[in-house]
Amino acid sequence: MTSAIVFGGTFDPVHNGHLAIARQAREGTGVEEVWFVPAALAPLRDPPHATPQDRLELLEAACAASAQPGFRVLDIATRRGGISYTAEVMDALRTAHPDVHLAVLVGADAARTISAWHRSADLLRTEHFVIVNRSGAEPLLAAEAERLGYAPARTTLLTVHSPDVSATEVRSRCLRGESIEGLVPEVVAALIAGKGMYHQNRDDA
Repeated sequence: MTSAIVFGGTFDPVHNGHLAIARQAREGTGVEEVWFVPAALAPLRDPPHATPQDRLELLEAACAASAQPGFRVLDIATRRGGISYTAEVMDALRTAHPDVHLAVLVGADAARTISAWHRSADLLRTEHFVIVNRSGAEPLLAAEAERLGYAPARTTLLTVHSPDVSATEVRSRCLRGESIEGLVPEVVAALIAGKGMYHQNRDDA
């Protein structure tokens, strides 16, 4: 059976930190693929600044340029529209790909908020999780994960080293007209510049 990690998020925009996490998650778990699934609207977060179509295009370009085996971009959440709840996205993915063993990739900070997630009990009861501890952040250890409800047999804790970059920083630099070199892949920087993305606050658009 093929195995894949599901990497959800707004990717507004995708940056080098996302790609580093995906690469190390694939290598650290031995799965064949990492599926990037951008949300239409993410629960518990502000609406994305870029359109779903633009965020998908940036992700597809970044994955192609990375030359990493097994990186795929799926539009299943953006096609559905509305709020992209993890439980519903996983249900849809499992229906569409019944022959693939799936696991949910989640950062330690987000993992700590699991009780606030839509259908959190269903997720904790059925899903496999890969919880990523990023360098420089407070790690989520096995005992805490178990207290939060993650089943040890279905949970992998992984330490990764990723660049200290955030989508907020990328957008802020674009807004100020500053370079985003080194924060995103070159092809993503070129697309952002060509489309004039993130050069206005949402309230000014």
